[in-house]
Amino acid sequence: MSRRRERGHETVISVTSAQPSRSEDLDSRIVRYAWMMSLRVVCFVLAFLTPSPWRWLFVVGAVFLPLAAVVLANALRTTKVSSPVPFIAPARPELRPRPDTDLDTEK
Repeated sequence: MSRRRERGHETVISVTSAQPSRSEDLDSRIVRYAWMMSLRVVCFVLAFLTPSPWRWLFVVGAVFLPLAAVVLANALRTTKVSSPVPFIAPARPELRPRPDTDLDTEK
């Protein structure tokens, strides 16, 4: 006797439509934050090395980049996957009796 349970009413979701794991999402946010902070360091360096009109632009960039970096790093998931598509199993072929045998009569 088979212990397999029939699941006629449940939908099965394909694994390929799953969202990225939390660790992958965290890694991508860390990389994005690190790039923005390195850009901030570049703004600080350029603020000391450039003349006055450009200096203030780099100071503003160095001041407001942390805000943008935190907002973007803490944004919701970076990779959105469309809603999961349920797996629909293909129809199974039906077995038919052989034409030379008659199941209704006994021999």
